[in-house]
Amino acid sequence: QRDPAKGGMYHFAGAPDTSWAGFAREIMAQAGLGAEIADIPSSAYPTPAARPLNSRLDCSRIAQDFGIARPDWRAGLARVLDH
Repeated sequence: QRDPAKGGMYHFAGAPDTSWAGFAREIMAQAGLGAEIADIPSSAYPTPAARPLNSRLDCSRIAQDFGIARPDWRAGLARVLDH
């Protein structure tokens, strides 16, 4: 039976939360490369549209409503790099 309360928009992303710089650092680490990744603030990369201070997705509702856990994105990255 369908539950109308379990509708609407759900966010889903791997865990743990990370930044683009953190993602790049993990790519370099898993690939065995020694590239240095520097974090830069959004203010150093101006765009016409304002960027949010915190753009992490809140994935708690999909876990609460459906019991779907966020997978570790680092494991998925390892599979991609192995491929």
